[in-house]
Amino acid sequence: MRKRSAQRDGEINLSQILSSIISEIVQRSPALSHVDVSRVLVCIGSNRGGRRGGMYGKLIPLRFENGSSLLRYRGRYYTIPEISHNGASCLYIIYFYMPRFFDLPLEEKLRVMFHELYHISPCFNGDIRRMGAVKTAHGHSKKHFDTLYASELKNFIRYIEATPLKYFLEIDSHALYRQYRRVTAVRMKHPKPVIINF
Repeated sequence: MRKRSAQRDGEINLSQILSSIISEIVQRSPALSHVDVSRVLVCIGSNRGGRRGGMYGKLIPLRFENGSSLLRYRGRYYTIPEISHNGASCLYIIYFYMPRFFDLPLEEKLRVMFHELYHISPCFNGDIRRMGAVKTAHGHSKKHFDTLYASELKNFIRYIEATPLKYFLEIDSHALYRQYRRVTAVRMKHPKPVIINF
């Protein structure tokens, strides 16, 4: 993304730009090489009043444990409705929240992106990376979880500094709306499991 071309057409699609950055991350980070970006939908959510309990990003898996499309709970079966984007069946949705995520500095934006991507199961089956029997998402420590991708994050920050994407990652939410006449993105409510009958 170049600043000059963005000024010329006056429009930016946040989901597309963030998807492009995720593609670069996946290509350059061995720990995330299992991620098929075409099956990850990037959405923008809103923080009410600039807040949401400190939330910057969130990964939503679209399958249950071990990639199962069905969950049996208290005698009922549940599934998550199919979500497709650009002809591909999605296995994950990543939400980035406006304005909190966009007001972070470049390094912190990338840390949030790595964090959410690292939650994706190494099997890339729609389930999360399960870190423990009790504290499934982060294991015994969120701080330890963040160390698991720290070196790759550091390497990627060095890489992105020399690319045109650096400009996008440096501007905040106010600058986005000042810079671009039209700011668009994919938006949708969090999908919820539904009961199915056989």
